Amino acid sequence: MKNYTYLKPVNFDETNPEFDIFKNPAEEEYFEPEIKFLKNVRISSNSVVFNYFKIFRESCIKEENYQKYRQGFRFFLKFIFPKFNFSRKKFLLITDEWTSNYYHWHVFALKKLLILKEKKLLENSLLFLPKKYQSYPFVIPSLERFGIKKEQIVFLRRKSNIKVAELALVNAPKQHQIYFQKIREILSTKVSGDERIYISREKQVLRFVENEQEVGEVLAKYGFKKIIAEELSYEEQINIFSKTKYLISPHGAGLTNIFSMPKNSAILELAAELPTLDYYKLSTFLEIKYFYQKCDFGSRSKIKDPHHGSLLVDLDKLENNLKLMLK
Repeated sequence: MKNYTYLKPVNFDETNPEFDIFKNPAEEEYFEPEIKFLKNVRISSNSVVFNYFKIFRESCIKEENYQKYRQGFRFFLKFIFPKFNFSRKKFLLITDEWTSNYYHWHVFALKKLLILKEKKLLENSLLFLPKKYQSYPFVIPSLERFGIKKEQIVFLRRKSNIKVAELALVNAPKQHQIYFQKIREILSTKVSGDERIYISREKQVLRFVENEQEVGEVLAKYGFKKIIAEELSYEEQINIFSKTKYLISPHGAGLTNIFSMPKNSAILELAAELPTLDYYKLSTFLEIKYFYQKCDFGSRSKIKDPHHGSLLVDLDKLENNLKLMLK
Protein backbone atom coordinates (compact mmCIF):
# COMPACT_ATOMS: atom_id res chain seq x y z
CA MET A 1 0.00 0.00 0.00
CA LYS A 2 1.17 3.52 -0.74
CA ASN A 3 -0.33 6.74 0.57
CA TYR A 4 -0.04 9.56 -1.93
CA THR A 5 0.63 12.96 -0.40
CA TYR A 6 -2.48 14.89 -1.38
CA LEU A 7 -2.37 18.65 -1.10
CA LYS A 8 -5.09 20.23 1.00
CA PRO A 9 -7.65 22.36 -0.87
CA VAL A 10 -6.37 25.91 -1.30
CA ASN A 11 -9.29 27.21 0.78
CA PHE A 12 -8.89 24.49 3.42
CA ASP A 13 -9.98 25.59 6.91
CA GLU A 14 -8.78 23.35 9.75
CA THR A 15 -11.49 24.68 12.07
CA ASN A 16 -14.35 24.16 9.63
CA PRO A 17 -15.91 20.66 9.84
CA GLU A 18 -16.96 20.97 6.20
CA PHE A 19 -13.32 20.23 5.34
CA ASP A 20 -12.90 17.21 7.63
CA ILE A 21 -13.13 14.88 4.64
CA PHE A 22 -9.76 16.20 3.43
CA LYS A 23 -7.84 15.73 6.68
CA ASN A 24 -6.85 12.08 6.34
CA PRO A 25 -7.53 10.61 2.90
CA ALA A 26 -7.62 6.82 3.04
CA GLU A 27 -4.58 4.90 1.87
CA GLU A 28 -4.98 3.32 -1.55
CA GLU A 29 -3.40 0.36 -3.24
CA TYR A 30 -0.51 1.35 -5.46
CA PHE A 31 1.61 -0.91 -7.64
CA GLU A 32 3.35 -0.79 -10.97
CA PRO A 33 0.98 -1.65 -13.83
CA GLU A 34 1.32 -5.11 -15.29
CA ILE A 35 0.04 -6.78 -18.46
CA LYS A 36 -1.17 -10.34 -18.42
CA PHE A 37 -1.51 -12.33 -21.64
CA LEU A 38 -4.28 -14.91 -21.75
CA LYS A 39 -4.58 -17.59 -24.43
CA ASN A 40 -7.81 -18.89 -25.99
CA VAL A 41 -10.29 -17.11 -23.74
CA ARG A 42 -13.71 -15.56 -24.17
CA ILE A 43 -14.81 -12.00 -23.45
CA SER A 44 -18.42 -11.43 -22.46
CA SER A 45 -20.28 -8.31 -23.58
CA ASN A 46 -19.93 -6.89 -20.06
CA SER A 47 -16.12 -7.15 -20.37
CA VAL A 48 -15.65 -10.17 -18.09
CA VAL A 49 -13.08 -12.72 -19.29
CA PHE A 50 -13.77 -16.44 -18.93
CA ASN A 51 -12.82 -19.82 -20.33
CA TYR A 52 -15.18 -22.75 -20.01
CA PHE A 53 -16.28 -22.40 -16.35
CA LYS A 54 -13.34 -20.32 -15.17
CA ILE A 55 -13.74 -16.57 -14.65
CA PHE A 56 -10.64 -14.42 -14.53
CA ARG A 57 -10.70 -12.29 -11.39
CA GLU A 58 -8.66 -9.50 -13.02
CA SER A 59 -11.51 -8.64 -15.36
CA CYS A 60 -14.08 -8.12 -12.57
CA ILE A 61 -14.52 -4.70 -10.98
CA LYS A 62 -14.91 -6.06 -7.45
CA GLU A 63 -14.35 -9.26 -5.53
CA GLU A 64 -18.09 -9.49 -4.86
CA ASN A 65 -18.80 -9.45 -8.61
CA TYR A 66 -16.25 -12.19 -9.15
CA GLN A 67 -17.80 -14.35 -6.44
CA LYS A 68 -21.32 -13.72 -7.77
CA TYR A 69 -20.37 -14.79 -11.30
CA ARG A 70 -18.72 -17.94 -10.00
CA GLN A 71 -21.87 -19.12 -8.27
CA GLY A 72 -24.06 -21.43 -10.30
CA PHE A 73 -24.30 -21.25 -14.09
CA ARG A 74 -26.30 -18.03 -14.55
CA PHE A 75 -23.34 -16.03 -15.89
CA PHE A 76 -22.33 -18.71 -18.39
CA LEU A 77 -25.88 -19.30 -19.58
CA LYS A 78 -26.32 -15.57 -20.11
CA PHE A 79 -23.18 -15.01 -22.16
CA ILE A 80 -22.47 -18.35 -23.83
CA PHE A 81 -24.68 -17.71 -26.93
CA PRO A 82 -24.37 -16.36 -29.52
CA LYS A 83 -20.60 -16.40 -29.85
CA PHE A 84 -18.11 -15.06 -32.36
CA ASN A 85 -14.81 -16.67 -33.20
CA PHE A 86 -11.64 -14.60 -33.42
CA SER A 87 -9.45 -17.52 -32.41
CA ARG A 88 -6.58 -16.35 -34.61
CA LYS A 89 -6.60 -12.72 -33.47
CA LYS A 90 -4.94 -10.76 -30.66
CA PHE A 91 -7.25 -8.54 -28.61
CA LEU A 92 -6.89 -5.73 -26.11
CA LEU A 93 -9.29 -5.24 -23.19
CA ILE A 94 -9.52 -1.83 -21.50
CA THR A 95 -13.15 -1.76 -20.36
CA ASP A 96 -14.98 -3.08 -17.32
CA GLU A 97 -18.55 -2.80 -16.04
CA TRP A 98 -18.05 0.82 -14.97
CA THR A 99 -16.11 2.39 -17.85
CA SER A 100 -19.20 3.51 -19.78
CA ASN A 101 -19.19 6.44 -17.33
CA TYR A 102 -17.32 9.54 -18.62
CA TYR A 103 -15.06 9.73 -15.56
CA HIS A 104 -14.29 6.01 -15.43
CA TRP A 105 -13.59 5.90 -19.16
CA HIS A 106 -10.83 8.48 -18.78
CA VAL A 107 -9.38 7.30 -15.48
CA PHE A 108 -9.53 3.54 -16.06
CA ALA A 109 -9.99 2.70 -19.75
CA LEU A 110 -7.69 5.34 -21.25
CA LYS A 111 -5.04 4.66 -18.60
CA LYS A 112 -5.01 0.99 -19.59
CA LEU A 113 -4.88 1.96 -23.25
CA LEU A 114 -1.88 4.19 -22.59
CA ILE A 115 -0.06 1.37 -20.79
CA LEU A 116 -0.68 -0.92 -23.79
CA LYS A 117 0.42 1.84 -26.17
CA GLU A 118 3.72 2.31 -24.33
CA LYS A 119 4.38 -1.42 -24.67
CA LYS A 120 3.73 -1.07 -28.44
CA LEU A 121 0.78 -3.47 -28.32
CA LEU A 122 -1.74 -1.36 -30.24
CA GLU A 123 -0.51 -2.31 -33.69
CA ASN A 124 -1.68 -5.62 -35.11
CA SER A 125 -4.28 -5.97 -32.34
CA LEU A 126 -8.03 -5.54 -32.16
CA LEU A 127 -9.79 -3.65 -29.39
CA PHE A 128 -12.89 -5.13 -27.77
CA LEU A 129 -15.76 -2.80 -26.81
CA PRO A 130 -19.36 -3.48 -25.78
CA LYS A 131 -21.74 -2.36 -28.54
CA LYS A 132 -23.31 0.37 -26.39
CA TYR A 133 -20.02 2.28 -26.55
CA GLN A 134 -20.78 3.09 -30.20
CA SER A 135 -23.36 5.63 -29.00
CA TYR A 136 -21.04 7.44 -26.57
CA PRO A 137 -19.70 10.58 -28.30
CA PHE A 138 -16.44 10.59 -26.34
CA VAL A 139 -15.28 7.04 -27.12
CA ILE A 140 -14.16 7.08 -30.76
CA PRO A 141 -12.60 10.60 -30.67
CA SER A 142 -10.56 9.79 -27.55
CA LEU A 143 -9.43 6.43 -28.97
CA GLU A 144 -8.31 8.15 -32.18
CA ARG A 145 -6.12 10.48 -30.13
CA PHE A 146 -4.34 7.39 -28.79
CA GLY A 147 -3.82 5.99 -32.28
CA ILE A 148 -6.68 3.48 -32.42
CA LYS A 149 -8.31 3.20 -35.86
CA LYS A 150 -12.02 2.47 -36.27
CA GLU A 151 -11.29 -0.73 -38.16
CA GLN A 152 -9.42 -2.06 -35.10
CA ILE A 153 -12.53 -1.96 -32.91
CA VAL A 154 -14.81 -4.96 -32.52
CA PHE A 155 -18.17 -4.06 -30.95
CA LEU A 156 -20.03 -6.89 -29.26
CA ARG A 157 -23.78 -6.84 -28.73
CA ARG A 158 -25.46 -7.67 -25.41
CA LYS A 159 -25.49 -11.20 -24.03
CA SER A 160 -22.77 -12.29 -26.41
CA ASN A 161 -19.16 -13.38 -26.18
CA ILE A 162 -16.18 -13.70 -28.46
CA LYS A 163 -13.39 -16.24 -28.47
CA VAL A 164 -9.93 -14.77 -28.98
CA ALA A 165 -6.52 -16.33 -29.55
CA GLU A 166 -4.74 -13.99 -27.18
CA LEU A 167 -5.87 -11.22 -24.87
CA ALA A 168 -3.78 -8.48 -23.28
CA LEU A 169 -5.30 -7.65 -19.89
CA VAL A 170 -3.98 -4.69 -17.88
CA ASN A 171 -3.86 -4.60 -14.09
CA ALA A 172 -3.24 -1.05 -12.88
CA PRO A 173 -3.91 0.95 -9.71
CA LYS A 174 -6.73 3.48 -9.72
CA GLN A 175 -4.41 6.39 -8.96
CA HIS A 176 -1.25 6.92 -10.97
CA GLN A 177 0.20 10.41 -11.34
CA ILE A 178 2.59 9.68 -14.20
CA TYR A 179 -0.08 8.13 -16.41
CA PHE A 180 -2.64 10.82 -15.62
CA GLN A 181 -0.17 13.49 -16.70
CA LYS A 182 0.58 11.57 -19.89
CA ILE A 183 -3.14 11.32 -20.63
CA ARG A 184 -3.34 15.10 -20.31
CA GLU A 185 -0.55 15.44 -22.87
CA ILE A 186 -2.72 13.51 -25.32
CA LEU A 187 -6.03 15.18 -24.39
CA SER A 188 -5.01 18.83 -24.63
CA THR A 189 -4.40 21.15 -27.57
CA LYS A 190 -1.23 22.76 -26.17
CA VAL A 191 -2.68 26.27 -26.53
CA SER A 192 -2.55 28.92 -23.83
CA GLY A 193 -5.59 30.77 -22.58
CA ASP A 194 -7.24 32.47 -19.65
CA GLU A 195 -10.80 31.19 -19.96
CA ARG A 196 -13.11 31.26 -16.95
CA ILE A 197 -15.73 28.53 -17.27
CA TYR A 198 -18.75 27.43 -15.27
CA ILE A 199 -20.22 24.01 -16.11
CA SER A 200 -23.99 24.03 -15.74
CA ARG A 201 -25.99 20.89 -14.95
CA GLU A 202 -29.30 22.56 -15.77
CA LYS A 203 -30.24 19.72 -18.12
CA GLN A 204 -29.50 17.05 -15.53
CA VAL A 205 -31.93 15.66 -12.96
CA LEU A 206 -29.18 15.15 -10.36
CA ARG A 207 -26.86 17.64 -8.63
CA PHE A 208 -28.09 20.68 -10.54
CA VAL A 209 -27.91 24.13 -8.95
CA GLU A 210 -31.36 25.41 -8.00
CA ASN A 211 -30.36 29.06 -7.67
CA GLU A 212 -28.29 29.01 -10.86
CA GLN A 213 -29.58 32.36 -12.11
CA GLU A 214 -28.25 34.12 -8.99
CA VAL A 215 -25.03 32.08 -9.18
CA GLY A 216 -24.64 33.12 -12.81
CA GLU A 217 -24.99 36.79 -11.91
CA VAL A 218 -22.17 36.49 -9.37
CA LEU A 219 -19.95 34.57 -11.79
CA ALA A 220 -20.59 37.04 -14.61
CA LYS A 221 -19.08 39.82 -12.48
CA TYR A 222 -15.83 37.86 -12.51
CA GLY A 223 -15.85 37.03 -16.20
CA PHE A 224 -17.09 33.42 -16.09
CA LYS A 225 -18.94 31.92 -19.04
CA LYS A 226 -21.55 29.18 -18.67
CA ILE A 227 -21.35 26.04 -20.77
CA ILE A 228 -23.46 22.88 -20.89
CA ALA A 229 -20.92 20.14 -21.56
CA GLU A 230 -23.35 17.65 -23.12
CA GLU A 231 -24.18 20.18 -25.85
CA LEU A 232 -20.57 20.20 -27.01
CA SER A 233 -18.65 17.63 -29.03
CA TYR A 234 -15.70 15.89 -27.42
CA GLU A 235 -13.22 17.92 -29.48
CA GLU A 236 -15.03 21.16 -28.62
CA GLN A 237 -14.70 20.32 -24.92
CA ILE A 238 -10.98 19.61 -25.32
CA ASN A 239 -10.48 22.92 -27.13
CA ILE A 240 -12.35 24.87 -24.43
CA PHE A 241 -10.74 23.25 -21.41
CA SER A 242 -7.25 23.38 -22.88
CA LYS A 243 -7.62 27.16 -22.64
CA THR A 244 -9.38 27.19 -19.26
CA LYS A 245 -7.50 28.64 -16.31
CA TYR A 246 -10.41 28.75 -13.84
CA LEU A 247 -13.23 26.20 -13.68
CA ILE A 248 -16.29 26.03 -11.42
CA SER A 249 -18.67 23.09 -11.47
CA PRO A 250 -21.02 21.01 -9.35
CA HIS A 251 -19.67 17.56 -8.58
CA GLY A 252 -20.14 15.48 -11.71
CA ALA A 253 -18.64 14.02 -14.86
CA GLY A 254 -17.96 17.45 -16.37
CA LEU A 255 -15.05 17.87 -13.98
CA THR A 256 -13.30 15.04 -15.79
CA ASN A 257 -12.41 17.68 -18.38
CA ILE A 258 -9.61 18.84 -16.08
CA PHE A 259 -7.60 16.25 -18.02
CA SER A 260 -7.32 18.93 -20.71
CA MET A 261 -6.56 21.86 -18.37
CA PRO A 262 -2.98 23.15 -17.98
CA LYS A 263 -0.85 22.92 -14.86
CA ASN A 264 -1.42 25.62 -12.22
CA SER A 265 -4.99 26.23 -13.36
CA ALA A 266 -7.71 26.08 -10.68
CA ILE A 267 -11.08 24.45 -10.06
CA LEU A 268 -13.85 25.00 -7.52
CA GLU A 269 -16.04 21.96 -6.88
CA LEU A 270 -19.56 22.53 -5.55
CA ALA A 271 -21.28 19.71 -3.66
CA ALA A 272 -23.88 19.23 -0.93
CA GLU A 273 -21.53 16.57 0.38
CA LEU A 274 -18.61 15.02 -1.45
CA PRO A 275 -19.52 11.41 -2.25
CA THR A 276 -15.94 10.78 -3.40
CA LEU A 277 -12.64 12.62 -3.48
CA ASP A 278 -12.01 11.69 -7.10
CA TYR A 279 -11.64 15.17 -8.56
CA TYR A 280 -9.72 16.45 -5.55
CA LYS A 281 -7.18 13.64 -6.00
CA LEU A 282 -7.08 14.04 -9.76
CA SER A 283 -6.35 17.73 -9.30
CA THR A 284 -3.35 16.89 -7.11
CA PHE A 285 -1.94 14.52 -9.74
CA LEU A 286 -2.48 17.03 -12.55
CA GLU A 287 -1.00 19.90 -10.48
CA ILE A 288 -4.23 21.89 -10.55
CA LYS A 289 -5.25 24.09 -7.62
CA TYR A 290 -8.32 22.67 -5.93
CA PHE A 291 -11.03 24.63 -4.07
CA TYR A 292 -14.11 23.16 -2.39
CA GLN A 293 -17.46 24.66 -1.40
CA LYS A 294 -20.03 22.71 0.57
CA CYS A 295 -23.58 23.58 -0.42
CA ASP A 296 -27.00 22.97 1.09
CA PHE A 297 -29.40 20.50 -0.44
CA GLY A 298 -31.98 22.27 -2.60
CA SER A 299 -35.71 22.07 -2.00
CA ARG A 300 -36.14 19.96 -5.16
CA SER A 301 -33.91 17.18 -3.86
CA LYS A 302 -36.02 14.04 -4.06
CA ILE A 303 -33.33 12.21 -2.09
CA LYS A 304 -30.97 14.16 0.10
CA ASP A 305 -27.75 12.33 -0.62
CA PRO A 306 -24.65 13.57 -2.45
CA HIS A 307 -25.35 11.53 -5.59
CA HIS A 308 -28.95 12.62 -6.13
CA GLY A 309 -29.65 15.88 -4.34
CA SER A 310 -29.88 19.27 -6.03
CA LEU A 311 -27.74 22.14 -4.72
CA LEU A 312 -28.36 25.53 -3.19
CA VAL A 313 -25.18 27.62 -3.45
CA ASP A 314 -24.38 30.19 -0.76
CA LEU A 315 -23.63 33.32 -2.80
CA ASP A 316 -21.50 35.08 -0.17
CA LYS A 317 -19.36 31.99 0.28
CA LEU A 318 -19.09 31.64 -3.50
CA GLU A 319 -17.88 35.21 -3.89
CA ASN A 320 -15.28 34.76 -1.14
CA ASN A 321 -13.98 31.62 -2.86
CA LEU A 322 -13.89 33.44 -6.19
CA LYS A 323 -11.78 36.24 -4.75
CA LEU A 324 -9.37 33.74 -3.24
CA MET A 325 -9.28 31.71 -6.43
CA LEU A 326 -8.58 34.66 -8.71
CA LYS A 327 -6.13 36.65 -6.63
